[in-house]
Amino acid sequence: MTGWRAALRIARREARRSRGRTALVVALILVPVAALSFAAIVHDSTTLTPAEESSRRMGAAEALVSWPHRSPVIQQPTRDQAIPIGNADGQEPSEERLRALLSGAALVPVERGGVNFRTTAGIGRAGVRQLDLANPLTQGLITVLEGRPAASGTEIALSRKAMSRTGAQLGGTVTTEDGRVFTVVGVIEEPDRLDNTTLVALPGTFAGTDRSWLVTTPIDWAKVKELNKLGIAVLSRTVLHHPPSAADRYPQFRDDHELSADVLVLVAGLAVLEMSLLAGSALAVGARRRKRDLALVSAVGGAPSHVRRIVVADGVVVGLLAALGGVLLGVLAAVASRPLIEWLLAERFGAQRFYPSALAALALLAIVTGVLAALVPAWISSRQDVVTALAGRRGITRSRRRWLFLGLTLIAAGVATGVVSAIGMQVAGILIALILTEVGLVLCTPALLGLLAKAGRWLPVALRIALRDASRNRTAAAPAISAVMAAVIGAVAVSVILTSQSQQQAAQLAGNMGDVTVYRPDDVTKPSTTTIPPSVATAIRNTMPVAETHEIKLLACDGGPCFAHIRPPVDRECPYSPDVLDREPTEAEQQSARADQRCTGVGRTHRYFGSFSSPNGFLAVATPDAAKTLLHLHPDEVAAAQNALRDGKIVVNDPNLLADDKVLLATGTRATTIPAPGHATPNRDRAPIAMMTEETARSLGFDVSTSTVYATTTRMPTEAEQDALTAALGGEYEVHVDRPTESDVQQALGILGLVAGIITLAAAALATGLAAADGRRDLTTLAAVGATPTLRKLLSLSQAGVIAGTGGLLGTAAGVGSALALLAALNVGYTKIWPQPALNPLTIPWPNIAISLLVVPAVAMLGAALFTRSRLPIERRE
Repeated sequence: MTGWRAALRIARREARRSRGRTALVVALILVPVAALSFAAIVHDSTTLTPAEESSRRMGAAEALVSWPHRSPVIQQPTRDQAIPIGNADGQEPSEERLRALLSGAALVPVERGGVNFRTTAGIGRAGVRQLDLANPLTQGLITVLEGRPAASGTEIALSRKAMSRTGAQLGGTVTTEDGRVFTVVGVIEEPDRLDNTTLVALPGTFAGTDRSWLVTTPIDWAKVKELNKLGIAVLSRTVLHHPPSAADRYPQFRDDHELSADVLVLVAGLAVLEMSLLAGSALAVGARRRKRDLALVSAVGGAPSHVRRIVVADGVVVGLLAALGGVLLGVLAAVASRPLIEWLLAERFGAQRFYPSALAALALLAIVTGVLAALVPAWISSRQDVVTALAGRRGITRSRRRWLFLGLTLIAAGVATGVVSAIGMQVAGILIALILTEVGLVLCTPALLGLLAKAGRWLPVALRIALRDASRNRTAAAPAISAVMAAVIGAVAVSVILTSQSQQQAAQLAGNMGDVTVYRPDDVTKPSTTTIPPSVATAIRNTMPVAETHEIKLLACDGGPCFAHIRPPVDRECPYSPDVLDREPTEAEQQSARADQRCTGVGRTHRYFGSFSSPNGFLAVATPDAAKTLLHLHPDEVAAAQNALRDGKIVVNDPNLLADDKVLLATGTRATTIPAPGHATPNRDRAPIAMMTEETARSLGFDVSTSTVYATTTRMPTEAEQDALTAALGGEYEVHVDRPTESDVQQALGILGLVAGIITLAAAALATGLAAADGRRDLTTLAAVGATPTLRKLLSLSQAGVIAGTGGLLGTAAGVGSALALLAALNVGYTKIWPQPALNPLTIPWPNIAISLLVVPAVAMLGAALFTRSRLPIERRE
């Protein structure tokens, strides 16, 4: 213990004596600790407790009840939406019948809907919440920020975004599209939808809304299922506090198969690995700087164990300072940035919580990381040649083959482990694989520096000196490169995952993000023979960044929509699809479907033209000129498709749907089929869609119904442009723009990506700063032999570029590999599910890669250029 006390005292005095270097080393460990503390606090604060979620969903009531269907329904315990099953032969929904079913309960109506209103840019759409905010049961649903709630049918309260779009102020007025004028008496917000354009009024103010009721009687899951049989959907406070077991839930609801908590666990594991590598790199540079002091300990009789103890004590002191400072900085950042985070997430924190268990774990982890990271520098320092160190010579300038061999072995083992784990969808295995691979890259870094130095002969003087210096001084350069690599890995991995998720979402569309659809609301639910006038397309072109416009029509059957799509030929059709079975498949049939190639991709839901979604595909009636846009054809395929349409054929975008030049046209909810002439274009993994002309539809005996005008755009339209189009069209038409949406996990990954980017830039700057401090004597030597200040600045800039550039290159490769491994693992896991979810695209976000490869080194080089002084003090000889 006495030896450790002396070592800790030496470490503390050294930290005080070399405050600048110590601050850099501490900062290199502190930054990830602070970032993880920040992320932990934000996660804990935004994760709602059952009580907080109940308050936002049902106020102070015991349940939120709606009666949307006459047929039995099924629902998830945490949702207030229900899906009808069976025939609609139940009781007519009414508030009186609901009171009888919930005897003794008070019912408070709350309504949702929408209304068009005049904005500063034209006509916009606002969400309508109709409820009496003066009723205690509604407390928590809506927050009144200024003014008061509406007290009459001529008063409303607006969200801040609605006020911004209308230009209204408290006491001002808002006019709806039909000319009704309302006085603005309050400013409100929905705690979980801060970016919504919302209007709050008393019940009955606007017609055409969906009504629910706040109920004062507790309802358990058994009672919920009883009410479901009557078509009633219930979101219960009791159920949120005491969720049912998996066995008690409806089996039709499977887990959503987007990136889940496993991804966040993997990212957290990578963050811990990153922190370890940063700490090890920092302490290695620190030990390299102190090699003469450590050699003096050996020269006066100190044993190798004493040297190791001193270096490990450095890790303890640095880890303790980083733990305290990192946690404190993370807490302060989370509290100070709360308004910004809430604005980014568009929702309020449930409460300002600090996740004390996570902060304690992170503090302990920082200290343990500091100790573990000091082990390798301690071992190297205890084995250094004392005479060489005292003389100030470089010591080891070549990489030992065994370290290179071990590094390559670890990389190979990591790749093999990753492949096996991906096949088995084992996230823990993927994390182990990434750890092995990254440690292997760290061990190979010195050898890589040696290879890079050989290319220096063709480079300018400053860069050539920087490369050769890094090769000769690998014990200092390699840890700095590893630090940058560790930081880049996280940022790149998160960006790859987010890009994949965005592309997966876009792949569900028949068109592209930013496409515009204009339709009459009544045309969605019932057939209409009233054509959409050409003035609608003209208005779209005048107000939107439009590339093309086309009118889309639908088939009509027996006074209603046909739900038309194309079924595969009998020998190619999945025998377990609902179309064939006329029911949902059983578990055994789903298992058989997973092994049947005909069932691949069956059941995936896609979205079509703003207002339609279908797992079976979609049949559009349009002119031949729309073929290129709707079917996403290449220029050399357009003529054949247009000729086929003019010849009375149905054109499909999947050759598997065509047999003997015919397709099976399926109509109605029972998918009755009619053979028709067909033509197939190449399959490009887009949403399944078919098209025919109006003449072909009538020749097959179908009526045609007006549906929508569809427009492709050159960029994402703004809200102001959408409002202007709505105003130009008047109140008869709805305007929809396909815009990306974010899931909770994507939001969490977005925050992690921002944090990872900050860590990357900070780590690059700090690592190059440590390396520059270590090479300051070289700059002094250059000055002594007559080098100009410009050359010295160029050398510092080149050294920073070598360290940050090499680290960025290695980190980018590892980050891309780790993200693709995770996405591949999820895709392999999806093959065990049927209907199979859409696979995650294995794509690389090249702009983000360019940032890692160019911006990070540029920031490090800029910092080196700014902080390298033209005149340096002469270093004393030690």
